[in-house]
Amino acid sequence: MMLFMLLVIWALGLLVLFTDPKKTSIRWACATAFIGGGGYFSAVIDELWLPSLQHAGPLLPFWEQTLMTLSNTSSFVTQAGLPYAYLMFAVYSGEAISRKIKKATSWAALLPPAITFVITPIYPVLTINYGFVVAWAIPYFLAACLILLYDYRQEKDPLVKKSRFYTNILVIIPLFFIFFFIYGMRLFDLYEAWRYNSLVVAIQFFLIAVISVKYGFLGVRLRVEKRRLDSTLRAMTTSTQIVNHTIKNELGKASLYANRIESYAKETDQPELLEDIRILTESTEHILSMMNRIQGQLQDVKLKEEWIDPGLLIRQVLDSMKHEAETRQIVLKTELHPQISLSCDPVQVKEILTNLCMNAFEAMKTGGTLTIQMFPSKKHLVIAAADTGVGISKENLPHVLDPFFSTKKTGTNFGLGLSYCYNVMQKHQGSLEVYSVQGEGTTVFLYFPQKRVRREDTEYKGD
Repeated sequence: MMLFMLLVIWALGLLVLFTDPKKTSIRWACATAFIGGGGYFSAVIDELWLPSLQHAGPLLPFWEQTLMTLSNTSSFVTQAGLPYAYLMFAVYSGEAISRKIKKATSWAALLPPAITFVITPIYPVLTINYGFVVAWAIPYFLAACLILLYDYRQEKDPLVKKSRFYTNILVIIPLFFIFFFIYGMRLFDLYEAWRYNSLVVAIQFFLIAVISVKYGFLGVRLRVEKRRLDSTLRAMTTSTQIVNHTIKNELGKASLYANRIESYAKETDQPELLEDIRILTESTEHILSMMNRIQGQLQDVKLKEEWIDPGLLIRQVLDSMKHEAETRQIVLKTELHPQISLSCDPVQVKEILTNLCMNAFEAMKTGGTLTIQMFPSKKHLVIAAADTGVGISKENLPHVLDPFFSTKKTGTNFGLGLSYCYNVMQKHQGSLEVYSVQGEGTTVFLYFPQKRVRREDTEYKGD
C-alpha cells in the first residue's frame, strides 16, 4: 500500500512537471508532490525493504544504518520541506508579487527549515521538536492559502480563473488535512495519524483525474469536446460540398427548363405562366444563395494576417452597428486596453465580432446592454462580448458550437455563426468559450495566444 501511494504521488508530480517544466510554479508544484511523497518513501524502507532484507538473512551493520538514515532523512525532508515547498508554489503561482520579492521570500523562508535541520537529530532516532515546527509550518500553510486565494480573486482571464478555482480546491483542502495529520496530531503524541493521509491522497488523485478532464488542473487539461467539434466541422464541410454540388446540378436543370418554359410563355402570351416562372426562378436562386452561405461558413478558413489595433477594429464594428443598436434600444459599451497590437486576419476577426453582436442583439428583444471588453492576461489577449439578454439554458449550452444547432426559429439562421467563429479562432491558435445564465445574459470569450500579441504595460480604460 505504501509503495502504491508513493508511486501515485510521484507520478502526479511528474505529470504536472511535464506540462510546463520551464515554469517556476510548476516546478515547485512538482517539488511539493515529491517532498510530500518522502514520508511514504520512508515507510517503504521501514515496512517493506528492511523487513524483507532481514528476513533473507542478517544485514551488515553498514547497510542497516544506511537504510535507517535514509528513512529518517526522507521523513525529515517531508516534515520540514513540505511547508516551504507549498509556500514557494503559492508565491510563484501568481503575478501579484514582484520577482524581487519572490526571490527574497524564497531565501528568507528557508531560515526556519534550516534551524529545524540544525536542532534535529537524524540518527539513530529522528527526534523533531514539533512545537517549533508547528510554530512556523502552520503560518507557511496559511500564507500560501491566502496567496492562492488572492491570486484567484485578482485574475481577470476567465479560463485562468476557472483553472485557479479548481486548483485551489484540489490543493488547499487536501493539504489542510495532510498538515493536520502530520503536524497537528503529533502535538498530542498521535504519531501514526499520518497514515490517514493515504485516504486523502487517494481522494485527491481521483478528483484531479476527473477535474483535469473537464476543467484543467495546473496546466493539465484533457478535453475531448473540441476534438469532437473539429471532426464534426470537417465532416459537415465534406458533406455540404457534396450536397451543394448535387443541388447546383439539379438547379441547373431546373433553370434550363424554366428558361425554355419562359420563352414559350412569351411566344404564346401567357402572363400567368410568366409569373409562375418568375416565382420558380426566385426560389431556385434563394436555394442556391442559401447553400453558398452554408458552404461559406463551413469551408476551411484561409488567414491573411497582419498586425492591427484590435481596439480600433472593435470600435469599427460597433460604429457600423450603432443604428441597429439604437433601433433595438441597446446600449453599447466598451472596456478596451490601449496600445495593443494583434497579429490576425482583420476581415475574419471583424466577421466574428459582427456575428457575436448580432447574436447579442437577437437575445435582447426588449433592449439591454452589450459590453465589449478587451484585456491582456498572462497567457492570452481576451476579447469578451457580454449581453444582458435571455441567456442560454443549461441543456442547450453544451451544444451552442455544434454546426446547425440554433435556438432561433427563423428561416435565415442556420446555426453556423458560432461554429464559424470557433473555426476562425482555431485557425488563430486561439479558443472560444461561451458562458451563460438563463435569464441573465451570455458572455462569449475570444482567447488569442500571447505569441500573437504585442503590448505595453498600461492600464485599460472603459467608455
